Amino acid sequence: MGKGEASSDRNPFAVRLLILLLLAGSLYAQEPQGNIAGLVRLQDGSFPTERLRVTLESHGSVVDVTFSDLEGRFSFNSLLPNAYSVVIEMEGYEPVHLTVVVNPATSQTNIIRVILRANSSGRPRGAPEGPTGASPDIVDVSELKKKFPPGVIKEFEAGNKAEQHGDLETATTHYLAAIREAPDFYPAHNNLGVRHLRKGELKAAEFEFRRVIELNSNGAQAYFNLGNVLYITKQHEEAKQTLEAGLRLAPSSAMGHYLNGSVLARLGESKAAEEQLKTARELDPKMPQVPITLATLYLQTGREREAAAMFEAFLKEFPKDPLVPKVRAALGKMTQASTP
Repeated sequence: MGKGEASSDRNPFAVRLLILLLLAGSLYAQEPQGNIAGLVRLQDGSFPTERLRVTLESHGSVVDVTFSDLEGRFSFNSLLPNAYSVVIEMEGYEPVHLTVVVNPATSQTNIIRVILRANSSGRPRGAPEGPTGASPDIVDVSELKKKFPPGVIKEFEAGNKAEQHGDLETATTHYLAAIREAPDFYPAHNNLGVRHLRKGELKAAEFEFRRVIELNSNGAQAYFNLGNVLYITKQHEEAKQTLEAGLRLAPSSAMGHYLNGSVLARLGESKAAEEQLKTARELDPKMPQVPITLATLYLQTGREREAAAMFEAFLKEFPKDPLVPKVRAALGKMTQASTP
């Protein structure tokens, strides 16, 4: 029996299969953990021109520190159930301290929207002028006010405010009220789609995101949201087309490239998938799922050495990630298999 085990460990296919099963199983074996995903905007709807330092605290202690990307997005992943504070302190703006309760039993990811407001002693630093400062995901409040009645805007802003305070039911009520008054008010449809996605109501989420694209075909985030739903529901060909449409609008979206790479990997287009995942990694090095997905792709295509290098990079860059023990075990198996 010992000889059989040694023989199995030297079999490259058997080792790859064992590692893939090990990593796949880890997604279900760990304790329930949640995430916080945030989006920062200035008061006028534009986004800051620099990466912002975002601190996560709990009971007065710093839990983690990250920086927003160039589109104002940030995230904290693999959090144990607890009450946290998201803190942003930036010169010229009022400090932000938002309380977020992470409870994976009810919601895997808490999505928050942060509005930076200029204080009396500073001037807000808005987006740069010209095309380079444009973002297809920005809700241009001034434009919305020209197109929709004040009551609709009031309901939407009340929904955003309730969402920032974690009151998702009240937020949903306000979004629905905005849609009743203006059925083509796409920002409310988008936020409802996100709510449905968080609750696992995929059909409802898909409907809302399709509606957003129908009403505002120039907003890239709706394509990424819909592409994510189509990926989850294994509608891979349409997911690919949808994500590519979003990337044409927002070619610098790390999440868009990551999702597209994941879809292409499922479709067996390994070379294109690798290119997309590498692009996502270059655009946002703080996404732990990217190196794991790349390493898995390398394993599936028999490129063990590159997979090992990517696993090593993951361990160096994300030492506190809950997948670390599983990745170390996978590397151990790979080392054992390559030893004469």
